Amino acid sequence: ALQAQAELAQQELQRLDESKSRFISVAAHELKTPLTLIDGYASMLRDRLPSQVLTPETRQLLEGISSGTRRLQNIINDMLDVSLIDNNLLQLSFQPLWLDQVLDILKHEVQPLVDERRQNLKINGRNVLHKMTYGDPERLYQAFMHLLNNAIKFTPDGGSITLDARMLPGFVEITITDTGIGIDPADQDEIFQKFGRLGDVLRHHSSGKTKFKGGGPGLGLPIAKGIIEAHGGTVWVESPGYDEEKCPGSTFHVLLPLRNAPPDTGVEKLFATVKES
Repeated sequence: ALQAQAELAQQELQRLDESKSRFISVAAHELKTPLTLIDGYASMLRDRLPSQVLTPETRQLLEGISSGTRRLQNIINDMLDVSLIDNNLLQLSFQPLWLDQVLDILKHEVQPLVDERRQNLKINGRNVLHKMTYGDPERLYQAFMHLLNNAIKFTPDGGSITLDARMLPGFVEITITDTGIGIDPADQDEIFQKFGRLGDVLRHHSSGKTKFKGGGPGLGLPIAKGIIEAHGGTVWVESPGYDEEKCPGSTFHVLLPLRNAPPDTGVEKLFATVKES
């Protein structure tokens, strides 16, 4: 009887989760059009208002509208991606690529933010990364952007972030190591769950050490995980713990196959071997 009740409860939880995913997908789609219109109208006003009306204060207000709508559009796109991942509908365009080229573009994109924070971002292991593999370059760019943004947010000004790589049989392992505030072991699985938080929201998402205020929707790492797993890879994090003063740092590990292969081609077995080594 207890087992039957447990199965019914599990089915109900699954049904509720599916309903939530459908609601997120519908709501996100419905919000995209009005946000695009708001951003378009704000841009039109900036371009067409006469100079006597478009004062510096008015321009700043219009730029604030555009900035806010773009941020909401990014959140909506993340919500749609989560819905696709949850329903196994994420479409990948596999093609030959070189990971170092993807990461170089990414480094160029985040460099202004890194410079603003006086952080040091390095990419090592180029001889490993400059090997052809198969994947979706845009989706892999997106996954690594989320991982890098996470490292930048939780690393204090003046800290360092290092990307490195090593070859494994049939796979490449890419690590992103930061000198940030770290992650408590109890939270290291939760951060890859959608809408997950790093323990105490106030402690981790309003860190005085990192000057990072506000936590966002908590979708970046789950999306990165979904994209990497769709490529037949896996991702995990290692950190000795959370300490805002000592900043023990974190290392995110990404394991990707070097060729187009299904997600179940020995990844889990190799994943366990790598974590033990």
